[in-house]
Amino acid sequence: MNKKSFLAAAVCLMTLAGCTQKTELPENPQDKEEYRDSQGNSWIYNAMLMRWALMPSPMNGLTTTHYYYPQSGSWTDANGQRVSAPSKVNVSRNTSSKSSGNVFGTTRRSNSIHA
Repeated sequence: MNKKSFLAAAVCLMTLAGCTQKTELPENPQDKEEYRDSQGNSWIYNAMLMRWALMPSPMNGLTTTHYYYPQSGSWTDANGQRVSAPSKVNVSRNTSSKSSGNVFGTTRRSNSIHA
């Protein structure tokens, strides 16, 4: 592989990595961390309750706050009732155990449940 091919491959991989990370909520957010995804949705993290709050806006069609719990992948509305994910919102979780390449950092936690 010559230098030009190597450089082109490296640029393509860096571009691809940058694109894939923009639609994922940070895995290890800090309390009160704010995040805006590529769809224009505004999120804020509450560390004590371990949930992301999706704030209402004209772009996502919500009239009330919805909460997303990353550990269970579940949603609730402002009244605490379990609901389906809002139709205009896409949340993807990185389930990789790699610790490199993620802008926000990762842990080596497993997503499996132990008895």
